Amino acid sequence: MKKLTATLLLLALALGFAFAADGEALYTQYCQACHQADGEGLPGTYPFIGGPIKNLSTFDGGREFVIATTLFGLKGELVQRGYTYDGFMPGYAPVLDDEEAAALLNWILEQASWKRPGTQTATAAYTPEEVARVRTLQLSPEQVHELLTKVEEVMHATNPAGGNR
Repeated sequence: MKKLTATLLLLALALGFAFAADGEALYTQYCQACHQADGEGLPGTYPFIGGPIKNLSTFDGGREFVIATTLFGLKGELVQRGYTYDGFMPGYAPVLDDEEAAALLNWILEQASWKRPGTQTATAAYTPEEVARVRTLQLSPEQVHELLTKVEEVMHATNPAGGNR
């Protein structure tokens, strides 16, 4: 009986890993067309995401903004690397479950080359539970932009590279 239980447990774990969300595949499917394979975006059209996400992921308000942007989108002006962006990013709450959103964000965090001098390098992984909590906020893209304005002050004050600009 113990062998059967152990075998079933191992099989369940293996299947769980087999069906675990693939952050790279999700990035390729949903993000790469705009933000490009290297996360650099298209200057003046779509912003760089690697360094800003890594910086924002180091504090609570920033983490909430990153998750909210992923789930609900973003509409409003932001300035980054000397470019002003005033476009619209769609939200992916309808197509990404909590595990997938966390896997996508964690894959972005793992991309070591997607940083610049002064970018924080170590941060806690996103969890499906964290994503689920933010999902309950049901924000509009404009409300997500309001979150950005709240976290920019913290980013600029704590990041020697100047936050997301």
